[in-house]
Amino acid sequence: SVQGYLETVLLRGNALDAATREQHLRTALAHARKLDRRIADLFELSKLDAGRVQPRVEVFCLGELLQDVVQSYRLQAQQRGVAIELAVGTHAKSLVRADIALIERVLQNLIDNALRYTAAGGDVTLAIEAQGAFMQISVSDTGRGIAHEHLPHIFERYWRVTEADQDGPSASSGLGLAIVKRILDLHGSVVRVHSEFTRGTRFEFLLPQAA
Repeated sequence: SVQGYLETVLLRGNALDAATREQHLRTALAHARKLDRRIADLFELSKLDAGRVQPRVEVFCLGELLQDVVQSYRLQAQQRGVAIELAVGTHAKSLVRADIALIERVLQNLIDNALRYTAAGGDVTLAIEAQGAFMQISVSDTGRGIAHEHLPHIFERYWRVTEADQDGPSASSGLGLAIVKRILDLHGSVVRVHSEFTRGTRFEFLLPQAA
C-alpha cells in the first residue's frame, strides 16, 4: 500500500491536483505508521518467545496505574464515540507485586483490542476486585464479542478476524493478545476470556497482592 501510493505520486507528478497528492501522501503515511507498530510488536513478541524479557517485580498501586491508563485512552475513545471508565467501587489503593511496565503493556493491548471492536455508543470498563491473596484485573467491553468456536485461538500468534466476517477471526495484526499471554505467563498468571457473540467480551487476570 505504501509503495503503491508513493509510486502514484512520483509517476503522475503534476497531473495530480494538490488535494489528491496530499491524500495519497497521508494514506501512505498512515500505512507506514501501521507497519512501524506491527514491526515493533514482532520484535517485542520475539524477545518474549526467546526468554529475553524478565519481569522486574516491584510493589505499586494498581488503582493508580489503571487510572493513568484510562486517562491516556480517554481522547482516543471519545473520538470513537466510546466511553472508557474505571468501575465504581474499584480497589483504588490496592498494592500488587509485578513489573509495572509490562502490566501497563498488557492493559494497553487489551484496551486497544476492546476499542477496535466496540462500536460508537459502547463502553469499555476496567475494574479491580479482591480475590483472596490476589487482585483480579478485568477489561470489559460492549463490543461485537467473539464466537464461541474462536475463543481457543485468540491468543495464537497472527490469529485474527476479518472485518467482512464478523463470525470469524479480527482485523488486527494478530499479535496483541499473543503478547498479553506471554507477559502474563512470565508473571505466573493466566489470562481468561469470557465472551458472548454480539454482546461483548471480558478479559481478566490475577496479580498477587503486596503484603
